[in-house]
Amino acid sequence: MKTIGKDEVASKLGSPRLVVVNVLAASAYEKIHIKGSISVPRNELEQGRWTELDRSKEIVVHCSSYECGASRAAAAFLEEKGFDVKAYEGGMKEWAEAGLPAEGTISAKKFIEERYGRPAPVTR
Repeated sequence: MKTIGKDEVASKLGSPRLVVVNVLAASAYEKIHIKGSISVPRNELEQGRWTELDRSKEIVVHCSSYECGASRAAAAFLEEKGFDVKAYEGGMKEWAEAGLPAEGTISAKKFIEERYGRPAPVTR
């Protein structure tokens, strides 16, 4: 399984050749997600929604953080299906802390405060 870092994801964001897939629950995606990403919860991905993905594109899957194993499991699953896939293991935690482009009903700062109980050390 291949991995990818936040800076490489950020540099490719918006490319028509890239699809960023949030594999967390739909409710987590609604709160905050990487700008332009799509929501395909891991259980739905493995139950057949993987067929909605375009094999001609680079797929980056992510979950909440390095502590969450969903991105690794989703990447391994998609790799077995023949996709060009990488796991972004830093997930929403690292992305939000870095102040990278995000969308949703709450800000990156609010997300870090709510989820991790501390102020966000936004670096950008």
